[in-house]
Amino acid sequence: MKKHIISVAVLAIAVMLTTFTSCRKPVAEDDTPAKEGLYLGIIGFNQELYTMPLGLLNQDTKHDFESFVDGLAMQNGTILYHAVNTGLNSLAKAKVPENLINVSVVTFTDGLDQGSIALSDFNSSSEYLSAVNSRITNELIGGNNISAYSIGVRGSDVADIEGFSNSLNKLSSSPSNVFEVNDMSEASDKFAQIAQQLYNQSTFYNVSLRLPVQDPNTVIRFTFDNVEDASESQCYIEGTYIRNNGMAQLTDIHYVGLECMSGYAVNAATENIFNVFSFKNLTDLNGNQMSTDYVKQWKWIESVSQWQRNSEFTPSGNTEIVNEYKSAMIMLVLDCSSSLGADFVNMKTAANSFIETLSGNYNGR
Repeated sequence: MKKHIISVAVLAIAVMLTTFTSCRKPVAEDDTPAKEGLYLGIIGFNQELYTMPLGLLNQDTKHDFESFVDGLAMQNGTILYHAVNTGLNSLAKAKVPENLINVSVVTFTDGLDQGSIALSDFNSSSEYLSAVNSRITNELIGGNNISAYSIGVRGSDVADIEGFSNSLNKLSSSPSNVFEVNDMSEASDKFAQIAQQLYNQSTFYNVSLRLPVQDPNTVIRFTFDNVEDASESQCYIEGTYIRNNGMAQLTDIHYVGLECMSGYAVNAATENIFNVFSFKNLTDLNGNQMSTDYVKQWKWIESVSQWQRNSEFTPSGNTEIVNEYKSAMIMLVLDCSSSLGADFVNMKTAANSFIETLSGNYNGR
């Protein structure tokens, strides 16, 4: 009788626990966006992978990334494809910031893949490479395409020259992102070039220009190259000023010697008798920040067919540059195989310079 009573009691407790468990609400996934900023991850590879997870890179954290690079050591083996694929996995799984604008993978190697297929279900190295290339070409991270760069210094032990070039090409997202160089000195230059390019892509140079309210249909030109005649300028913004219900706009805008994300029509903000036109990410044709030290404002005088300069427009009082930082996620993949020899130290120096450049103006972010 006691056994029966105990069994019933145990059964009742089990039912209660089951009921309680089934009634619990599932824990909601945290869908809060990641903090804004520049994120860097590092993967070193030889016969193993050495990983520094994606984390915010700025002046306060750059030493952690540089110390990781300094601690990398050489071994035999080159699991190149497995390293890049692992980097892509990390990017795909990461929580992304709302203002993410750039996702990149930068790979350095001196040789051909050795051993990656042993760590996968692929039947050949070429099959693995094709799969990685497909991911680079087709996957989106936070709505962004992947920009993949490859830097290669072909080692003396690489006899398959065509295979080496093919590998570099398929580990990039564009032929212009492939850098096959002769030595580590050239490779260091490419590291620096890519770092500056990635930094520029995530830094917007917004320029505001202020001028008095104009008559409708006035053609306005802002020159940036310190000319004495607007018709001689090779670097300018030109548009037609219009007003509608008290709202001003510059339309039919032409950018010469400049690039801008504001398009061909920009609305003005009003400050007393002035209009302020803001141009988003105004750069030169190489993506570099424009100086406003010599900006002049002109209007076209139809009756005499010439430009008239506004002598009251001065750069110090009527221009402003506001840097706006967008978020980026970058994976740095570094060959640590023993074939590098003495170049291994130079590679680490180049990688740390890459980190230094990227950390530039992200202090406190």
